[in-house]
Amino acid sequence: MSLEIADVITPGHEKAFTIGERRHDAHLRDLPAVHMTLLDDPVTASVATVSNDGTAQLTPNWVEHDNTHIYLNSVRGRLKDRNFRARPNVAVMLVNPKNPYHWITLYGTITHIVDEDSPKDGHRATESIDRLSKKYLNTTPYPLRDPQGEIRVLYTVTLDRIVTFGPVGG
Repeated sequence: MSLEIADVITPGHEKAFTIGERRHDAHLRDLPAVHMTLLDDPVTASVATVSNDGTAQLTPNWVEHDNTHIYLNSVRGRLKDRNFRARPNVAVMLVNPKNPYHWITLYGTITHIVDEDSPKDGHRATESIDRLSKKYLNTTPYPLRDPQGEIRVLYTVTLDRIVTFGPVGG
């Protein structure tokens, strides 16, 4: 599957807020550093899924990547988890907390799901939430688990489109 990166024209330019340059057969690693920082820094993403009744479901989520895929982590049984398993299309938006005119939206499909209790590779879900905890909370292991117990889930997102915007201003 090929990845398209589309850059939105920023305000103050002709055709502002429309798609300008498009690159096909691109890779996540082809993003300019200014946009990769949104993935590398502890910027909380807004993750959109589709619920059973067709309505959008939006939640904050931590994100990590390997320059090819993005990875999300949640808890088995939550609405987001149920939506991912039933309807794997996803959109992930990261907005620079210091400049709302600097953002990226990543569109893709959940292509692999790892439950923490899987004997084969469940450790990957645990390792992921611990890495995310280090990135976003500067502590590990992840300290916010449900005291009654929970099973973490790691989702691999294969990207097919990225839209970038900005930065504009400071």
